Amino acid sequence: MSTVSSRRLVPAFVSLVFLAGCGIGGGGGSSPPQTGSQTAQPAFSDLANPVEVASTGGVVSVALAAVINPATGGPAVSYKGSLVMPTLRVSPGDTIAVDYTNELPMSTVQPLNETALHFHGLSVSPNAPSDDSIDILGMPGQTLHYRIAIPATQPPGLYWYHPHPHLESNWQTYNGMTGAIVVSGIASIAPETAALPERIIILRNLLQAPKFTSLSERRRNAAATRRAGDSSTASTVCSQPFGIGGEYTTIDGRAAGGPIVMQAGAKQFWRIVNASADGYYDLSLDGEKMHVVSIDGVAIKQYPGGTEQDVSDIVIPPAGRADVIVTGPKSGAALRTTCFDTGPAGDPNPPQVLAVVQNGTPAGLPAVPGPGATPRAHGTYDLPIGSAVAQHRTVAFSEDDNGFYLNGAAYDPTGPPMFTAASGTVEEWTLTNSSSEVHDFHIHQVHFIVEDVDGVAQPKRWTDSYTLPIVHADGTPSVTHVLIDFRDPLVRGTFLFHCHLLEHEDGGMMAKIAVR
Repeated sequence: MSTVSSRRLVPAFVSLVFLAGCGIGGGGGSSPPQTGSQTAQPAFSDLANPVEVASTGGVVSVALAAVINPATGGPAVSYKGSLVMPTLRVSPGDTIAVDYTNELPMSTVQPLNETALHFHGLSVSPNAPSDDSIDILGMPGQTLHYRIAIPATQPPGLYWYHPHPHLESNWQTYNGMTGAIVVSGIASIAPETAALPERIIILRNLLQAPKFTSLSERRRNAAATRRAGDSSTASTVCSQPFGIGGEYTTIDGRAAGGPIVMQAGAKQFWRIVNASADGYYDLSLDGEKMHVVSIDGVAIKQYPGGTEQDVSDIVIPPAGRADVIVTGPKSGAALRTTCFDTGPAGDPNPPQVLAVVQNGTPAGLPAVPGPGATPRAHGTYDLPIGSAVAQHRTVAFSEDDNGFYLNGAAYDPTGPPMFTAASGTVEEWTLTNSSSEVHDFHIHQVHFIVEDVDGVAQPKRWTDSYTLPIVHADGTPSVTHVLIDFRDPLVRGTFLFHCHLLEHEDGGMMAKIAVR
């Protein structure tokens, strides 16, 4: 019989379903698929884009189910019989309609198998049934009904959707319950992308044999050990393998190291999302520059005066995205990640070859529509943020062996907002990090501008996930200044900000903000 979580009442956007046979190895009303999403592609074929659902008549509608993956025993998402979360392709002004049924087994201990989604980077309402990551929560036997009205002013770009039940976000993301969102129209801002083959690349750091308790214990013990030995500023994480046994990386659901097919000298548009719970990727393509078009969903040129860049490598933090134009190298060039140093107490992110370019004609990649194919509306993202700051705030990131904190407090799901901001304003936040590992600042619903890091000015561009440097050698915290944009009236409501290293988020490094 279905039950209602004692933590939440069942609102109109949650319905109950009857689950039969909710054992530890299975789902409920329908049997979970018998194939895992991580082995969906043949070993030596060109890297294929994830399965995609495009909007029809202004709506993209999908039915998803949280189930047990029979291949691993961990949680997964089922879509039409496959363990995969599809890419959702929409236009500004469309609606995303997701019915998300929780067919995970009932539990009275962690994990409680709660379900929730966050539509990361979209400037949409934080109120139910939209992108509400605080009060929308589905227990086993419930179905969540999300209706996300995307404004006509939404910047065209790459976004994503992922789990957000507090205390289980890290666990579920580590099991690959993530998918991409593409808002069409990028060529209207960056016309050089028009007609290029479009490759969606989702990077995930996953677990071969997931166990919730052992994962929590191992990560907690490893973090305590690193903190105990971090008196030196010399970091050794770049000489270490993954911190948790059985970790591995997939690229679009395929094991790392397979081929990407390109014509030598021809260009492709790569849209890359780091859908890992805690892992960083420092990406490069042997012998080639990458032309960066957008960061975290917003074209660099959308901010007045923004300038695109050619780079040899690009660091994408957990939750970050990058849209880049690449030119086909000679056969054998590797798309690789080198280690990103997260600090003496940070997590290891070992170097890897993610894919190897093979020369040839790629099959099945769509072409980026030309300028004007999707109507472009102008909004606050097109306006300079200006110098008028309504409020100055400080947010201190810290940790100890017991947890992770913002301004000395751990997240309380039932507590009040840490801040209240006025709609229509811009605030300057001073973000300090006294830890000897990096943190990854993210705020829901809005983007922000990084002004400076430890006094060094940064280029003006929109972002929604940003790495805060570790504590200085003299013990003083690092200092990052950001301008948070609350000018869009659509984002009135209460939502979250947190570290997007999800172990840290689940460990307490999260807070609420109310925009009135």
